[in-house]
This record gives sequence, C-alpha cells and structure tokens, in this order.
Amino acid sequence: MTDLNNRTVLITGANRGLGASLVEVALDRGAKRVYAGARDIHSLSAVVESLGDRVVPVRLDVTDPAQTAAAAAVGDVDLLISNAGITCQEAILAAADIENFRRTMEVNYFGTMNLLRAFSDQIRARHGGIVLILSVAAVSLSRSAPAYSASKAATLMLGSSVREEMRADDVGVTVSLPGWIDTDMAAALPGEKATPRTVAERSIDGHLDGDEVVWPDRFAELVRQQVDGHMLDLLVRPRDVMNTLAARFAAGAGA
Repeated sequence: MTDLNNRTVLITGANRGLGASLVEVALDRGAKRVYAGARDIHSLSAVVESLGDRVVPVRLDVTDPAQTAAAAAVGDVDLLISNAGITCQEAILAAADIENFRRTMEVNYFGTMNLLRAFSDQIRARHGGIVLILSVAAVSLSRSAPAYSASKAATLMLGSSVREEMRADDVGVTVSLPGWIDTDMAAALPGEKATPRTVAERSIDGHLDGDEVVWPDRFAELVRQQVDGHMLDLLVRPRDVMNTLAARFAAGAGA
C-alpha cells in the first residue's frame, strides 16, 4: 500500500492525543473512511464533530474479544493502526501486587494480539497494512515504567512475528517507536516532547513509504543511533537472520 486514497482505516485509542492526530492525518492522506475506536464511544464526539462524517465512531475495548470481533465485522479495513495502550509507572520489586502489571500486559500485548487476530483475514484479502504504535521503551528500558517497557517489548516481537506470517500476502507491518509525546500519558515527564501530529504523520507516512520500523521524533532517533544494525535486521527479518545463524551454528562457524 503506497497511499490511502479511497482506503479505509481503523484506529484504536482514537479519542484523544496521538489517536486523534492519527485520525486527522489518515483523512489528510486521502482515506475515504476512518473507523475511530475507543472504549467509551461518547468520548469520540469531539473527534467526529471536528473532522466530519468520514469518521465513524466504534466502541472498541481491545481486551474484549466480543467487541473486537464486532468491530472487525465491518469487513472493509485496509489499514489497521493499533494505538490503544496504557502505562504503569511502578517499580517491579517494590509494588504491593502485580495487578497493574497484568493490566498493562493485557491491554498493550494481548489487546494488540486480539486486534491482529480479528482483522487479519480482511487485511490479507485486501493486501492492506498494519501499523503498531509502540515506544522506544520497547528497545530501551523505561526507568520509571519497567513493566510498560516489558509490554512494549513483547508487542514488538508480536509485530515481528505477524510481519513474517503475512509477508507472503503482500501485507506491510510497520512498528513505530516514538519517544516522549506531548499527551496526557507523558504529562508528568520533563523535557522536550514531540507533538502528536508529528508522530502521527511520520508513523503513517513511514508505513506508506514501506518502512518496517519508524523512529518518529528526535529522542527516538537518538535511541536508534544506539541500536546496532544487526539488531535492526532481527526486528524486520528475524526468520532470515535466525536461519542464517542456525546454518552457521550447524556448520560449526563462529565457535
């Protein structure tokens, strides 16, 4: 997919912040319809009012398989953008219990998995695409939110797996790894933050350009510079890399 002209997009967590900007950018890039998903459908009213009737509100809690299946029943989604997520700013060993950690993994990892499984058939049939909005915390530990990092790292591997499964179907899978964004989630963090619009544009445009990993802001780019090129190969073509390493191992090379 090289453009969104006359295409249909579904975006989760679309009611505010980065999600609302993703809706706006998708429309600006020519989408004929954007399904805007949120747990509380009433929270989408401002987005619909400001962006017009090409935006269709959808009640969608990604942790609810019934809601995810109902959303997928539309059947005409070309680009799926998984943006819904939560953070968890607790130290792992000091926390009184692990319920917040479980919830973080349930939303960020299993919720994304539910979404991908529900929409995979139509994305394949339409030779569409997938964008997973993750975080640089997937590859660089968040000091204040280690469980959030763990959930994003797990989802990064999920994205790599799905990319391999759908490669033969001409489906592009892009992971976007932003740093700090000027949204409610990062309100307590100090320092320069990227605008939601910038991250939305670079995430969607990167996917349309065929990028498999997008580093959409200045802090993310600094992290990318610390990531070895071989690590990037593991992210985007894990099967090829591991097959090569397995063959070298079997041949006794590199011992």
